[in-house]
Amino acid sequence: MLGSYNRDAKLLIAANATGQLFLQFSTFIMPFYLSALGYGMDEMGIFFSIQTFVGGIFFLIAGQLSLKLGYKKTLILGAFLGLMGRILQVLAPNFYVLALGFFLIGANMGIRQPNFYALLSEEVGEKQRHHAFSISFGLGTILNALGVLIAGFAPDFFVETFGLTTELAYRLVISLAVLQFAIVIPILLIIKDVPVKNPRINWRKELVVKILKFSLPSVIIGLGAGITIPYMSLYFNLRFGQTLAVISGVYFAQQLVMGLGSFILPKLVDKIGPVKTISLFQLTAAFLFGIFPSVELFLLAALVYIIRSILMNIVWPINDAFMMGFFTTEEKATAAGIRRAFSTFMRGLGNYIGGVLFSLSLSYPFYVTATLYVTATLIFYFFFAKYNEV
Repeated sequence: MLGSYNRDAKLLIAANATGQLFLQFSTFIMPFYLSALGYGMDEMGIFFSIQTFVGGIFFLIAGQLSLKLGYKKTLILGAFLGLMGRILQVLAPNFYVLALGFFLIGANMGIRQPNFYALLSEEVGEKQRHHAFSISFGLGTILNALGVLIAGFAPDFFVETFGLTTELAYRLVISLAVLQFAIVIPILLIIKDVPVKNPRINWRKELVVKILKFSLPSVIIGLGAGITIPYMSLYFNLRFGQTLAVISGVYFAQQLVMGLGSFILPKLVDKIGPVKTISLFQLTAAFLFGIFPSVELFLLAALVYIIRSILMNIVWPINDAFMMGFFTTEEKATAAGIRRAFSTFMRGLGNYIGGVLFSLSLSYPFYVTATLYVTATLIFYFFFAKYNEV
């Protein structure tokens, strides 16, 4: 399938996959790194909140930046901000430098995601859009799984082989994440930009309604995901007494299978259409989360969670590709950014609600999340069923 894409589309997919590999060199071990530096959970919460909140803000302005600078320059700007953020996280002489690092990483996240999908959408055209988005997601997810595995073993390797302190080993692994930008930035420099013909968006009623229709289901799903997903490793520990090493194996299997499945999914979309595919997968995932608290065996619970995660997440590139077909070149990044911003803010609210619910019961959060997933899916189907073209 990659052979049918032009050079720039291939380069964009390669850049995204590379980023997903090196992303886990920092993300996966960041809590352990911060703990080794002497920061408590409350301070970690501040760092992560800064990154999430700033990401949401930059999601909102990502489209406006691309209208002024173009997709290519905007992506390069985001990459340089991310590079500076990682360097500051590695240096980390004090709380404030670390906070600035998280701020810059959040800005990179908010700038990159909507503009990457908008540019890739323009490069591959309408007929290949959902195939290209699935291929990009699949490759990125597989390399993400590999990154989790490497990041999980690398610190102990550095400590045992070279006699480094734990803190220095974590710092060294995070410094390897800088390689992401050493590869991505040169790729962005050699691709061609898609010209933006109109530097302004005509904010007509029809456009606003389309953005809101796509945003509402994403907002509800973001709230539901925020309630449960951040606490899953803790749930496996509290409910089944499993160690972090065992739990990381669950996440690795989930990412690997999901990545491989992404290569097959476009064939299903071709047969039953994007709206039916998205709705079917999300409703099944909601059902599995609804029964999840009643599962008594860890291996069965892990299997249910892996299947649920795959069903829920594997359709997001299909969803993104489907959405891009409703907007013009100038509107795509702004529409995608607004949707992601709303979802990100609601995910943050869900984190708080989830903490409260889990303090009351290990079951309540899953029932709430399943209900929200069903509600979001039904709304999505109601809005877009008539556009389910095969």
